[in-house]
Amino acid sequence: ECPAVQMEGLDSERLKQDILDEMRTELTKLKEKLIDAIRQELSKSNTA
Repeated sequence: ECPAVQMEGLDSERLKQDILDEMRTELTKLKEKLIDAIRQELSKSNTA
């Protein structure tokens, strides 16, 4: 087993984790934006 190949495997695994973490962060932000938008719409319809 070549050490370079092992490093390659570790790097791709870390990259995968980084991408997953990034996606999770973005999804959380998106979710909060959606919830805020829904809340605003609900409060608009309540006062109407």
